[in-house]
Amino acid sequence: MQGKQVFLIPLVFIAVLIPVMIAALLLFRPDESDADCDCAGLPQYSAHSHGMALARENIDSVQLLFNVVDAAEVYDVQDGRLQPVAKPDPNMKHVTVDVLDAEIALGERLPVSVQLIVRDAETGEAVIEEEDAPAMYAPGHGYHFGDNYPLDPGKQYSFHVTISPVQALRVEGTHDRWLEPIEWEGSFSLDEEGNVEGAAMRMEQVGEFSRQGIHVILNAHHAETLYEVVDGEARPVEAMDHDEMGTTRYFAVDVTDHVVNYEEKLVGADVTLTFTQGDTSFDVTLPPVISPVMGFHYGANVELAPGEWTITATVGGLDFQRHAGAAVSLPLGAVSGQFTYTVEEAEM
Repeated sequence: MQGKQVFLIPLVFIAVLIPVMIAALLLFRPDESDADCDCAGLPQYSAHSHGMALARENIDSVQLLFNVVDAAEVYDVQDGRLQPVAKPDPNMKHVTVDVLDAEIALGERLPVSVQLIVRDAETGEAVIEEEDAPAMYAPGHGYHFGDNYPLDPGKQYSFHVTISPVQALRVEGTHDRWLEPIEWEGSFSLDEEGNVEGAAMRMEQVGEFSRQGIHVILNAHHAETLYEVVDGEARPVEAMDHDEMGTTRYFAVDVTDHVVNYEEKLVGADVTLTFTQGDTSFDVTLPPVISPVMGFHYGANVELAPGEWTITATVGGLDFQRHAGAAVSLPLGAVSGQFTYTVEEAEM
């Protein structure tokens, strides 16, 4: 009898534990105090900004992106420690090249080496000569090649990029891809203040928050013309003037998964912005939008009176079916965060 009691104890334990675990799985809600992220100390960026490019080209199953932006704060890893390379110099520019798969696994970064040469278009003098441009990693940009380089304002430059064959072993299906070097040329100009002419649209980041496994970033920019597809044709829903800011802004929201598939954008969400100023309050539902700069996001044009506004971003509707492992990692209800945004009187 005593032996039977010994076996009975673990059976009772298992019988109690299994229902408790199932109940915990079904009822679990991540506590907001634990799941929330204070993003104030994080570097601001437009999510997935690798889509922004001063120049882009698809050559031999490779997508190439070329960018010139303000000098970046960069670090080296030495003996397991971060060492700042140098302070960002306003007379320098961050010149970068992205190399991505454009055919098999679209958007995947490719392991290559990059030769970068930039010349003064007037004199032909090489101002940047990199036989093997450094590989870098950045928030919102990912893996790319480049560095900070001194470039004089008020000049036109030409660039020549040589991409090596992919430096990796191959599995059948990729054994006949990326076997030869790729050559790419282009040009860009800096105005007298050192600004890049013809640069891709840069969104103004209003703010960001993390709740229960998702990351929400609110951006703003000048009004955008939006199109809808009718009978297989794209037709403007509303035409907007891009030249003047006025009081209409385009608000764009990125919703990304930061727990299960890190930085993957979440489609099918319900995104609402609530704008409040004094006694005035109204809601705007943001439909899904595709952009050559921001990719997939949720956005809408909104007309605002001058002054300071409180914007509450609410994200819900993530009620798609879930595989085990993603069941409770993402919100089971709506989440929200607040931002402040000011429309200056002079911008009218």
